[in-house]
Amino acid sequence: MKTDIFGIPIKYEAWNKQQSLPLYIADNYTFHSTFIGEFQCVVITPLHTLATIPALKKQIKKIQGIDPVPVILNLSSLSGYRRKSLIQNRIPFITPKQIFLPFMGTYLTDEKEAEPAAEKFMVSTQMLFLYFLYSKKSRLYISEATKELPFTAMTMSRAVKQLEMARICTVKKDGVNKVIESNEDKLELLKNAKGYLSSPVRRSGYIKKEQFTPDLVIAGESMLSEKTMLNPGKIANYAVYERLFDKTLLMDELIDPNEQIYLELWTYDPRQFSMDGMADTISVALSFADHKDERIEEAVEELLQIELGDQ
Repeated sequence: MKTDIFGIPIKYEAWNKQQSLPLYIADNYTFHSTFIGEFQCVVITPLHTLATIPALKKQIKKIQGIDPVPVILNLSSLSGYRRKSLIQNRIPFITPKQIFLPFMGTYLTDEKEAEPAAEKFMVSTQMLFLYFLYSKKSRLYISEATKELPFTAMTMSRAVKQLEMARICTVKKDGVNKVIESNEDKLELLKNAKGYLSSPVRRSGYIKKEQFTPDLVIAGESMLSEKTMLNPGKIANYAVYERLFDKTLLMDELIDPNEQIYLELWTYDPRQFSMDGMADTISVALSFADHKDERIEEAVEELLQIELGDQ
């Protein structure tokens, strides 16, 4: 088949050297021998989750060990974060809107395609996005999320629309059902969405231990110290959905760490994604978004790597 992108003629032909590749590469892409102008290349199209940058570089090196020509990623869409990473690592790619071919000295983009403004997600959108991340799936039916999240069908519809407009994930139709899809690994996907996500903490303060209720879950530094090498703080940290706790009980002052606990009031119920009585990893990470303590930053990074790094 022949086509062109931005006026550059491209001719695709069969590439039949997959059998010489490891299965984890051969089974994860379709391959075409390709001529872009006078340059011969191999174009690979991911069939599943797109590998991390270090893994991509190793895979491309193995392909070039069999066919020593440029290897180009063919992608249906590309987030701004992923595009920047590919360009920084000089990994060629083609999308319907952009091409980056460093071996030709070429980077072209459709100027009509403006980058979306990083408008913060609504609470419902953020929870839908977290549900997708925790699903460990590359393809999630919206109907599944609707059954689990505490929102009406109309609210979920608005959340899906906002997620689609952010272009972090792809939203498609499968018959009458809508599906969220992404070939990004989940840790990369979270990084792409950073500008859209907000801390779940609305207010925080101290309460007496006797005011503890079953709605509270371990959060903050207490959660980090349970999951990482971070030393526990002097006072226990908890979170609760703001609608389930009397805000007037919050005190600004720590008087006695033996008699008080630190409590965060969240914009959504921390029990939604909690495990073993602890708030979920991503929400806790977001609660430290403006924290400048290097110990906390390292613990958060370690925790996210454990939670999402292998997805």
